[in-house]
Amino acid sequence: MNEVLAVLDRLSDAGDLSGETAADALRAAGWAVKRQFPGEDFARHWEQGELLAGIQGDGPHTRVEFSLWLRSVDTDDDGDDDDWDPDDDTVALDEAYEAAEAALAALVAEARGPLAAAGFTAVEEGGVADEEATGGLDYIAHRAWAGGRRVLLLGATQDDTDLPVRVVAVVT
Repeated sequence: MNEVLAVLDRLSDAGDLSGETAADALRAAGWAVKRQFPGEDFARHWEQGELLAGIQGDGPHTRVEFSLWLRSVDTDDDGDDDDWDPDDDTVALDEAYEAAEAALAALVAEARGPLAAAGFTAVEEGGVADEEATGGLDYIAHRAWAGGRRVLLLGATQDDTDLPVRVVAVVT
């Protein structure tokens, strides 16, 4: 979580969040470029240790997403995707969701003090600011804080049933 908070600290005083601003903050916080495609003005894919960060968008709707925890949900024993078993597969998915919520709770507890010290306040769950923090995306569970021009969201998510369950931090 400290790696994310270091980037957030560098972005707190920045003006509008752009891809270039986010890339500069990641570089200054010690993140390394993981991949940059030809023709891109800035690298969108970064890594630090086992953590990954991605810059999404540019201009006023830029998001920096950090993957902090990942659990694959592999319920198919023989590799044949047609073997959906509602009982076994639902249990595996529920276990992954519970583990993600536990990991999220630990990260929230770790972040709460440093965020308060930096002037961030918790966003009321279910309110308009909370909806803005999620960007309209669905999360298994999440918590958000606002400070100045930035919002930090910690959330557990699964983008698609074929993808892993992740705990992410999103800076907007």
